[in-house]
This record gives sequence, C-alpha cells and structure tokens, in this order.
Amino acid sequence: MSYTLYGFAMSSCTQRIRSILNYKKIPYTQVSVNFLKKEQLTEEYKKIHPRQIIPALVTPEGHTLIESLTIAEYLEETHPEKPILPKNKIQRAQVRAIAEYINSSIQPFQHLGIQQYINSHSEKQLEWKDQWTHWNMLGISNLEKSISRTRGRFSVGDQLTLADIMIYCQIDSAQTRFGLDFGQYHNIMNIYFNVNNIKEIEQSRGIYQHDFPK
Repeated sequence: MSYTLYGFAMSSCTQRIRSILNYKKIPYTQVSVNFLKKEQLTEEYKKIHPRQIIPALVTPEGHTLIESLTIAEYLEETHPEKPILPKNKIQRAQVRAIAEYINSSIQPFQHLGIQQYINSHSEKQLEWKDQWTHWNMLGISNLEKSISRTRGRFSVGDQLTLADIMIYCQIDSAQTRFGLDFGQYHNIMNIYFNVNNIKEIEQSRGIYQHDFPK
C-alpha cells in the first residue's frame, strides 16, 4: 500500500511534500485538488480535510495528516532513510527555525486562497500585489542574512535538509507564479541551484505536474 497526496501543482506547500516523498523514494499517488476551480470546497474533499485546504496526506493505514510541516516531520520519523533533519541537535534546531520562518512569515502572502479573495475584489489587486512583493522580498532578504551564518553547500551545513526544500519550493513558486527576481540574494540562489541539481526534487516542481494550468 502507498500514501495518497491531495494537493495542487501551483501549491508550494504541496510541492514540499511531493519533494520529500520523491527524495525519500516513498510510494504515493497524487489526487489533484484544483484551487483555481475551487475543488477544495467540494463536499467530497471536505470529508478528507474538514478545513478544506491543501495538502493532505492519507497514510497506508488510512490516517489523514494535514499541515505541510507536520507531514514533513511525520515522514522523517517514519521513513528515516535519506534524512532531511540533521542528527546534531543545534543544526536540527537551525533547520526547523528556517522552515518555520518560511512557513509563517513568507509563504502565507502567496497562499492561493488569499489570492482568490484578492482577485475577486479588483480594487484591491494592485495594492495587494505591491504589499505581497514587499513582504516576500523582505522575508527573503532576512533569510539571506540569517543563513549566511549556517550555510555550507546547503542552508545548514553540506547536507540537504528540510530547510533547503522549503527554500527551493518558496523561490520556485515565487518565480513561476509572480516572476520575482531573487538574483541579488546569492546565498539563497546558490542553495536553490544546488537543490535543483537533485533530480527527485527538481522533478517535483509544479510545472511538471499534470494539473499545472496550461
């Protein structure tokens, strides 16, 4: 039996979990929940995830897991092969701090649900785009400074971790969906390109998924 991942190609949170599953070579199937078509609001999906957001991961035993960081931690605990959290406790805390910063202080500004709300109020679209760009770039700028203290080949040392997957998915989504240019952030972009060289993660990008909008 395998896992079932409910998500959408344009969701960076879904991309995080898809990347981990592929990197760890964990068998799974994908079920598309197209936010652009508001499929998350269907009664069918409400049975999977009462809060009607993505991603959701159903385990082989039939348990539904929600929230991408929680799912990531679960997969690390149950599939420790090819670890994404360091053994060193200080480094592990550093990785979690980066992941949490992206999750709580950067990614929410590009949440698909928020975007749908803004797009339904045309008078707010321009104002919101300016604010989103500001906060996204500020968040990445702050992250650039903080990882300068911990990075090696990746954000915390020389081994791929959850922090790098989070950075990769955030940058990939912001570039693909909003055309933002992060070239001035050399630490961030070096990590991005190092992660991009990992085939399993590069192929997890939203643009390669069957439900990516044409």
